[in-house]
Amino acid sequence: MTDNELSGDDVAAVKDLIANSELRSVEYYELSAQRADAAPKVSEGPEDAELSITVEQRRDDDSFGVRLVANVAISVGSATASVAGEYALLNGHQPSVRTLQLFTNEVGVMTVFPYLREAIASCTSRVFGQPLQLPTVERGQIAVNVDPR
Repeated sequence: MTDNELSGDDVAAVKDLIANSELRSVEYYELSAQRADAAPKVSEGPEDAELSITVEQRRDDDSFGVRLVANVAISVGSATASVAGEYALLNGHQPSVRTLQLFTNEVGVMTVFPYLREAIASCTSRVFGQPLQLPTVERGQIAVNVDPR
């Protein structure tokens, strides 16, 4: 099995969490862009940007969250966005740490990423005069480490 492959038990655990959770909200924690004082009139494309995206998780007795934080630096300026999907746990379900990590990688990241992408495009459009589009990501490119079995 490669790093991106899930065992049958992993798939079953993630499906069980999907059945016993509900996306309650998408929350924006930070949204900012700052134009450089001496910014060039025409910016480079996203391939010239320095981009980092991190994943954060939170859990309590009856809910959990998956947050993505993007930091982008380009010659015209910089931008940051922090967006989280907030989930309720249903039916008293108490998933393991590993199951939450797998859910984050398989479901949570792909749920929150479009909101993060729109947030960066919107704020950079207003501040830089043109939107900066985050690149398309493949499964596993943005992920948390998963505890071993």
